[in-house]
Amino acid sequence: MPADAALAPVPLARALREATAQAHAAVEALPHMHALAHGALPCDQYVRVLQQHLALVEPWERTHAAWLQTLAAQGWHYRARGPALRADLATLGVTAPAAAPLTEAEPAAAAWGQLYVIEGSLLGGRLIARAFRAAQPALSAALAYFDLGSEAPGAWRQFQACLEAALPSVAQRQAAIGGAQSMFARFHQQLAAGVAA
Repeated sequence: MPADAALAPVPLARALREATAQAHAAVEALPHMHALAHGALPCDQYVRVLQQHLALVEPWERTHAAWLQTLAAQGWHYRARGPALRADLATLGVTAPAAAPLTEAEPAAAAWGQLYVIEGSLLGGRLIARAFRAAQPALSAALAYFDLGSEAPGAWRQFQACLEAALPSVAQRQAAIGGAQSMFARFHQQLAAGVAA
């Protein structure tokens, strides 16, 4: 192997995956996640999961809206989750609360790390949507959010390429790792509240 190849940094997506492995596992280990993944979560608890995702994702989207709009020039088109979550809740007869106030946006590199977590969740979301259609067909009309990952199966690979190109420096990569870790912590805190096993 050439010396320069041996010294080359690992792909950023791999570095993020390795740095957040424990945090990701902690989210997956939450009591209700097994039932969610298998489409077995009762409707009232499914509503609660949607509410929790809305409470986490929509404020982040609103806070980072200006930055998210710039990503198209870098090859990535972000699909907003808030409208899909609100549509699912409305389908289930639940009125979503008003949008949360804006907070301070993260620097771009950290925001990329947070976006890595949000985009990565679509991979699992696609499986969740499939499981609910099989196990609880009555909820099929309320899967717009989890179905977002089914719209572009090759999007994850494209996102990883954009991520790599956007953050070439060591400092940027470290900031992205910190952003991803903080987002997993937010997911864990939010999803751990109020959903029974």
